[in-house]
Amino acid sequence: MKWKQFLRTWEGVRLENIWIRGFVVGLMIIILALTFLLTRKDTVVVVQPFTLSEEAWVSTKRSSQSYQEAWGMALAQLIGNVNPSTVEFLRERLGPLLSTRIYQDVMDTLEVQAQDIKKDRVTMRFEPRTVIYENGTVFVEGVSYVRGVSSKEKGTNRVYEFRFNVSDYRLEVDYLTTYAGRARTKEVRQRENERRR
Repeated sequence: MKWKQFLRTWEGVRLENIWIRGFVVGLMIIILALTFLLTRKDTVVVVQPFTLSEEAWVSTKRSSQSYQEAWGMALAQLIGNVNPSTVEFLRERLGPLLSTRIYQDVMDTLEVQAQDIKKDRVTMRFEPRTVIYENGTVFVEGVSYVRGVSSKEKGTNRVYEFRFNVSDYRLEVDYLTTYAGRARTKEVRQRENERRR
């Protein structure tokens, strides 16, 4: 018997109906599984950071290395370029980016430094040289120039060190410090420990 002739018979129609029901049940299972997987998956937003030439991404709880590097670079430039007229602007822009864990400490430190900058009429500028990413920490190395009213501009090597958290696509600064010299990467810390021995 040929297949076309068989499908025209009552038995053929019943067999075809059974196969179609099986396919429908299978497709329903696949649709439910995909729906479940899609509801559990984080949405990833791909962005083009202004300080880097490569793509970066951010999801509800994580972000790419390049995204964190771009933010580290931007924040180092914001924090490192200050004069008496921009101190308040810095506080307004930096405050919302800080995590609640470090917010009060950073704002208190900024208040003290803001008073010193205004009183002494100091101008600071920062020229970044390199960005290093290591185990979730972003180091921005560069040269910081400080000039007072009556003094010449003096440059020193400076590092801005950041750690970030992501909460609902929003990057928060969870750790922030700055110091003179070179970045305290794992390699640098190991060399320092070897010298001390």
